[in-house]
Amino acid sequence: MHMQGSVYERLFAVMVALIPDIERPEDGASYYAPPRIEGDCASYCALSNVTPTSVDVEISQDVLIDGAIIASPWMAIRVDRKTRSAELTAIEMTVKGRNEFQRVQAEDGTANTRRSQLQAAAVNNLASMLMLGGAFQPVGRMACKPAAAEA
Repeated sequence: MHMQGSVYERLFAVMVALIPDIERPEDGASYYAPPRIEGDCASYCALSNVTPTSVDVEISQDVLIDGAIIASPWMAIRVDRKTRSAELTAIEMTVKGRNEFQRVQAEDGTANTRRSQLQAAAVNNLASMLMLGGAFQPVGRMACKPAAAEA
């Protein structure tokens, strides 16, 4: 993965490396990244709002809540294939000991004062996921055996 200059270009590069077919997205496509080691969390991702130039990506990860493992929203990212950039739109982070879902921009258009920090956190978290072998697999293809294995 070649890292580009801006945080938005870097986020795009990480998204391309993590999600198969992100440059040819299908609305509603779902992906899964299984835990790499015992006790690790699984991650999930879904594509929506596909246009000729952009796609929204929602990423969730397993969390332990009241003794049950459930998929919890983690990040929302808009990927712009035309400009080859991506921007975090929301992220769940721990702030002062509490989990909070932080939006990069309020509904009235006011930018979050931590916008740059949130963008960098997204790039770093997803690049770490990629380096640890956490690339997403299409859900529809995971149960299929490769043709060579069937022969």
